[in-house]
Amino acid sequence: MSSWFWLSLVCFVLLTFRYVMRHASELFMLRVRAGKLELRRGRLPPALFSELAEIAARERLDDAEIRVLTESGVPRLISSGAPSPASEQAFRNVLGRYPVSQIRAGRLRAH
Repeated sequence: MSSWFWLSLVCFVLLTFRYVMRHASELFMLRVRAGKLELRRGRLPPALFSELAEIAARERLDDAEIRVLTESGVPRLISSGAPSPASEQAFRNVLGRYPVSQIRAGRLRAH
């Protein structure tokens, strides 16, 4: 077989491995547009989603992404886009009240 085939196969395997490892520790990912929160990946309790949606609406966030990972058994928030430091802290304060086990058992799932 051609060396290009093997090179393509190795690249595909490495990219797949990177994708799987990146999302392995992710609990959920939210997207904020015009103050409205949308669950894109993962699952979480409806009460947590409601509290986060309230913050997004109150802060009038637009075009932001919020990812929550598990790190050493504790949820960790990573945001990108438009969140201000105050809104990020508000998200962290709400998230800190929920243990990873409760988040993983959440009934609200991404479609």
